[in-house]
Amino acid sequence: MVPLYEYACPTCKSAFEKLRPMSEGAEAHCPTCGAVSRRLVSLFAAPVHVGAGASSAADMPVSNSCCGGACGCA
Repeated sequence: MVPLYEYACPTCKSAFEKLRPMSEGAEAHCPTCGAVSRRLVSLFAAPVHVGAGASSAADMPVSNSCCGGACGCA
């Protein structure tokens, strides 16, 4: 499987996506001007598995941290 990465060109400011092998994903050439462009940090959606006893994500505990404590920030 080859992931889809998002890039932003520092020269012409265009944004683009490319399918790239993981080993080559850090940089890509801009299709507009050819400049070497760095990969952007991308957000993605993932299915949430609700734990035993909770009927929905709304029943899960809430924290005042950035992600509910999942990243260890709590």
